[in-house]
Amino acid sequence: MGAPTKATILIVDDTADNLSLLSSHLKSIYTVKTVNNGDAALRIAFSNHPPDLILLDVMMPSMDGYEVCRRLKADPRTRDVPVIFLTARTSVEDEKFGLDLGAVDYISKPISPPIVLARVKNHLSLKATADSLRATVEEVRAAHSRLEETQQHLIQTEKMAALGLLVSGVAHEINTPIGVALTAVSHLSGLVESLASQFQNGAIRKSDLARFLENAREGALLVTTNIVRTANLIQSFKQVVVDRAGSERRVFDLKDYLSDALFGLDPHLREAGHSLTVSCPTGLTIDSHPGPLSEVLSILIRNAVAHAFRPGQSGRVTLSVTPREEDWVELRLADDGKGIDPEHLPKLFDPFFTTRRGIEFPGLGLYIAFNLVHQVLQGSIEVESLPGGGATFVVRMPRRVSAPAEAPA
Repeated sequence: MGAPTKATILIVDDTADNLSLLSSHLKSIYTVKTVNNGDAALRIAFSNHPPDLILLDVMMPSMDGYEVCRRLKADPRTRDVPVIFLTARTSVEDEKFGLDLGAVDYISKPISPPIVLARVKNHLSLKATADSLRATVEEVRAAHSRLEETQQHLIQTEKMAALGLLVSGVAHEINTPIGVALTAVSHLSGLVESLASQFQNGAIRKSDLARFLENAREGALLVTTNIVRTANLIQSFKQVVVDRAGSERRVFDLKDYLSDALFGLDPHLREAGHSLTVSCPTGLTIDSHPGPLSEVLSILIRNAVAHAFRPGQSGRVTLSVTPREEDWVELRLADDGKGIDPEHLPKLFDPFFTTRRGIEFPGLGLYIAFNLVHQVLQGSIEVESLPGGGATFVVRMPRRVSAPAEAPA
């Protein structure tokens, strides 16, 4: 690395002797530039290589030092360059006026070069510290911006994972009635072919026709029932997806909505060897945001499947809903798993906290759930757990939110 560059000092004074005196004492340490008027000083200051510090006389013709300082401090290119006034004006009012303009110091004439040198060293040191702090702040801001972008990306990834799980669950549920309907149609097609063959051969009997009609009636009913079931599943799925896509507020029956919102999670639970039981009073209406509520419950259930049970363990997850006083409702989602380590409880809703670090577990699920409950559902969420005694997440929310809210990104 090369030697550090000397600091540049600009001396502005309309008296040649003052310029010569100050320059002779400073040029052995610093790069010194001298001018005898304010216009020339501003040209140098606003150039591509502004000085690191300016020694500025106050009383100059055409443009005095106060006006030069005012212009320097008004321009973003030079507002951080330290200005030290050199003047014969020694009143308190003059000094205060100069400092109020943005000068860092005020040296009275006649000038003592050692004093000027000491003041210059001090203010250059302070400027270096300030520059370093500004650079650090900019680095922190840039890092914070990158962190926010990464966090938003991970949050969207977590939301898409939850939606993907819902889609796979719905696909699994739809496959069952579609499969039944397809089997019934295939069987009915075979009966039609058989009856047509008998008709062409003139061998059809009344009993054959009666049996065909009975089988056809049963097959048509089976097809109709399962197609209607499929249509209902798709309609429920569409409503859940619409709710998930935003945070619109509407009035809905909580029991019916939970049935729609959670049915896509059943296959995921069964595949992992677990069961889900939902208990909710009939006729409990809510005026809130169903999408965020669905997302919170999905996150909590996925969290239970991922973390609550030991490998090979068949667990139970229960969701119980209880109306509370003053038009509040409490949802308790409990599992009979291994419980949560007490030292993890205080950090459970912190962003990026997870006990299973990896791409599938970025540690944002419970953080998202916490924000949705507090910011959108206007409620609270907490966890109760003892090692070996399972865990219970308790969500308390008003049956009617007080004002429209938007889900966090």
